[in-house]
Amino acid sequence: MKKFTCNSLDDTKRAAEYFSEFAKPGQCFALYGNLGFGKTTFAQYLIKILNPEIENIASPTFNIIQTYPSDTAEIWHIDCYRLKSADEFYDLGIDEAFPDCVTIIEWPQIIEDLLPRNTIKIQFSKTDNQRTIETKLA
Repeated sequence: MKKFTCNSLDDTKRAAEYFSEFAKPGQCFALYGNLGFGKTTFAQYLIKILNPEIENIASPTFNIIQTYPSDTAEIWHIDCYRLKSADEFYDLGIDEAFPDCVTIIEWPQIIEDLLPRNTIKIQFSKTDNQRTIETKLA
């Protein structure tokens, strides 16, 4: 289990740098945590690390999916917050990204049973004074 205390954006970036070392085709990162705990910021750093040439990295909250090129593999940034069922996930064809892309999924709870076996589950938590990013035990 790996744990990062994040008291600044630089700390969040360092956590993303660590996890970027695991990014390869077929790798999935599932981000868990409440609103405002840093999931999107972490995902944006991770995407930027994988492709520094990307200038604008939008949150996929309304589109559900944003895709980005990288030398490693195409990156799919997915936000399942608005999905009502796992069937919607299939209807959007998101599962097709798992074998070949780097997928970063926010709010993965609704598709928990569909996540690839090699998914790295990352928990974001927050107390009054600090945020924590750590690998989540299955």
